[in-house]
Amino acid sequence: MSTLALHTPEKPVEAAGPGAPALPAPLWELPAGLSYRAERVAYHGPHREFVAPGRFVVLIDGESPWATARPEECLNTSNPSVWIADYEVLVCLSCGLDDS
Repeated sequence: MSTLALHTPEKPVEAAGPGAPALPAPLWELPAGLSYRAERVAYHGPHREFVAPGRFVVLIDGESPWATARPEECLNTSNPSVWIADYEVLVCLSCGLDDS
C-alpha cells in the first residue's frame, strides 16, 4: 500500500470569480483517478462541524458520486466514512468530504 504524500503546491487553487480570494491548497495529493472539487467548504453536516482549510470534496474520475451535493447540506450525523483507492483516502459516505 502506498502512502499519501503531504501536498505542498507552489501556488494555491484559483477561486472562481474575479477578485475572489484563492482557496487554500489541498492537504494531500490524491491517487490517480481522484481529484478535489475546487470549492471552499464552510462546515460539515447539520451540527456545522469544523472543516480545516485545505479539505475538499473528493471526485472520482471527475464526477461526484455522493448522495449529498455539498458538505454543508450533509445529513450524516453518525459519521460513517469509507476508505477508497486501496485504503488511501477516507471520505464521508454521504458527501465525499475528505476525512483522511
